[in-house]
Amino acid sequence: MAGHEFAREHIKVISVSADDRETSEALVEKHHLSFPVGYGADPKAVSAVTGAAINEKPYCLQATGFILDAEGRIVTAVYSTRAIGRLNPDDVLGFVRYLKCRS
Repeated sequence: MAGHEFAREHIKVISVSADDRETSEALVEKHHLSFPVGYGADPKAVSAVTGAAINEKPYCLQATGFILDAEGRIVTAVYSTRAIGRLNPDDVLGFVRYLKCRS
């Protein structure tokens, strides 16, 4: 599983959702997520800060992923406006390992 590889590379994952608490908790349970999932985010506020796209119907945030360095700076970002365009675990691991080789 990616979780073990992430731990080995000191990669931490967090998620923010516009869903309410109950919906977010159900998602965590359904997918056995082991990382923190924030809930109740205001899509317009998140979009203003991150550039994430907003879907009007249903009203929600489109997936937006960031990889931050140890100082919290964004080193890469993936913005989606539909169902494709996500950071997947293998890409994250490969990118982080690439960055470590370059330093």
